[in-house]
Amino acid sequence: MFRFFLTAIIALLLQGCASMMGLNSDPNRAADTPDYRVGDRWIYEVSDGYRLPIVWDETHEITDIKNGQITVQISRKGENISDTRTEIWPAPGLVAQGALLNDETRQFDPPWQRFRFPMRAGESWHKRLHADRGEKRGGSPDVKTQTIGWEKIASPLGETDALMMFVYVALDDDEFWRWPTRGRYKVWYAPAINNIIYAEKYASFVEKTDRRSAIEIPVLNATIRLVSYARGAAVSVP
Repeated sequence: MFRFFLTAIIALLLQGCASMMGLNSDPNRAADTPDYRVGDRWIYEVSDGYRLPIVWDETHEITDIKNGQITVQISRKGENISDTRTEIWPAPGLVAQGALLNDETRQFDPPWQRFRFPMRAGESWHKRLHADRGEKRGGSPDVKTQTIGWEKIASPLGETDALMMFVYVALDDDEFWRWPTRGRYKVWYAPAINNIIYAEKYASFVEKTDRRSAIEIPVLNATIRLVSYARGAAVSVP
């Protein structure tokens, strides 16, 4: 009974938030489970920093789909930046290997629910993850996602309908001199491209101090904007 009332309260709060932001919170509108193909490619322009932000192009390409598991290669190219990492999606919306903060690759067991299809406005999900980084700390991040509402986002495809969501990330990487890293992301998922079309990500931690004014140290201040999207070739069935 408590869970029922808590779910109802969260739904009402999200609807109110969507109304204040001028978003469409129609619960009958959904982002369906995407049909991925080998060769699907998204190119983003990423900017991270403040006065002199670092800018690079980031290409996400599906390189293999086998037994439902999707392999995605992510390559970054920019001034003094050139690297590649791999994400593993056991199914659409799930991440078994990927980056939760910056480009640091983690193993998630069970997988992290990045998206929950079909996605509608006013939903939320919350999970403390087990993330193996091969290190002694930072292995149990806590992630909460809230879908807020629909709006049109300008993109190379023109104005595109996208579902806005908030993602809250809390790592357990605190030490004797600092509190854990906290991430606050705004993400827009567009069904037309089966992926994120725009995102704003901020993360920081606070130093432990006896003074009343704690010192906040930013570690991420990024915008992610779609530059181009290409669909992979359809596989013909004999």
